[in-house]
Amino acid sequence: MKRRRLLQGLLAAPLVWPLTGLRAAGLRPESGRQVVVVGAGAFGGWTALRLAQAGARVTLIERWTPGHLLSSSGGDTRVIRHMYANPLYVRMAARSLAMYQQADEQWRQRLLHRIGVLFLGQSTGAAFFEAGQAALDAVGIAHHKLSATGVAERWSQLGMEGIEQAVFEPQAGYLEARRACQAVHAAFQAAGGRYIQAQAVPGPLRAQRLGSIRLDDNTAIEADDFVFACGPWLPKLFPEVFGAASDAPLSVTRQDVYYFDTPPGESSHTETALPVWADFGERLWYGIPGTGTRGFKVADDTHGDIIEPESTPRSVRPEHVELARDTLRRRFPALADAPLQGVQLCQYTNSPDGDFIVDQHPEASNLWLVGGGSGHGFKHGPALGELVAESVLEGVPAEPAFALSRSGNPRSGFRVTQVAAPLGDAATRYLTGVRTGRAD
Repeated sequence: MKRRRLLQGLLAAPLVWPLTGLRAAGLRPESGRQVVVVGAGAFGGWTALRLAQAGARVTLIERWTPGHLLSSSGGDTRVIRHMYANPLYVRMAARSLAMYQQADEQWRQRLLHRIGVLFLGQSTGAAFFEAGQAALDAVGIAHHKLSATGVAERWSQLGMEGIEQAVFEPQAGYLEARRACQAVHAAFQAAGGRYIQAQAVPGPLRAQRLGSIRLDDNTAIEADDFVFACGPWLPKLFPEVFGAASDAPLSVTRQDVYYFDTPPGESSHTETALPVWADFGERLWYGIPGTGTRGFKVADDTHGDIIEPESTPRSVRPEHVELARDTLRRRFPALADAPLQGVQLCQYTNSPDGDFIVDQHPEASNLWLVGGGSGHGFKHGPALGELVAESVLEGVPAEPAFALSRSGNPRSGFRVTQVAAPLGDAATRYLTGVRTGRAD
């Protein structure tokens, strides 16, 4: 198989469930293959579903429930958009969006809300906007470049201080995150998958293979292949690969998400009148308009404090609420004094370069490690699930950009993309081509 077969073949595959992308790409049904997937978030859930649809006998294990609030896939909503400087992620987002649209039709859900995404560019983000539009053009994604005046004329709710340019993606929008995880879980079980709610840890590695995992009741489960897609728990489970002293350290950061009430009796700050938005300045603020059941979402993409996913307090931090209010005063002045409806703690599981990880454990060829969502992973769940399924069934990584080594030499560590121009912290991250609002 060619190394980029998935992203060249699967992205063009027919979107018909009985003819999954994997089969359309020429993979034979794996009716006897036993695979254990640990983690039922966006990465693990879609991986388990695509493996089951390909004919594998899949056991999905989750400690709590799909989309639980301690996970990186928990919470109400996530952004789905195409604009990246790296065309690889543009193609993956296009595939995932199409799969979510089909899922809505097939499962009679409404997980995808195509209300558009508006990218607002201050001077700091100019380099990313140039690269991002080039990537959209290369993949053929519809978008419109707008001036600050054009934005103000179309969306008068917005304050335009410091905005120099904008890009609007009319086909993008947001996903209902927790409901999506639950819907994927239901589809997985309907496809014949087995689900166990338990805590799982890997057993000993022998002869370059993992033989079994062990549950918290001491039950051992054997399989041909194992996939750990555990988000912020990966460093704890595999410190030799992802710990602070490893070649590929993962850091887990706290990212607070705020919901503000919209004025009663008016709809100008709801999804009927506003798109999803992202404001590129020295910091990246982004949000989702009110939806009728949820308030106006505001979040800061800047990396927060290093946390532990289970023990970190999830209380409101007044000083951070004020930062969110400052953004509202500047961009949505009518909401400057809006009541705070609620706060959720999101987690970024960050790889050093922001790219995902899909690779075999360095000492076990049948143990697959999937993570490094770096705050922008949720939208890519469907496409990444296909990629992981292909990798597992073929026995080799399907996408070298997501290898642990990144350079092709095992355990050589991550590459770091250098940016010559002094663009500021936010723009430097986005120009690497791997992130534009990672909490989506």
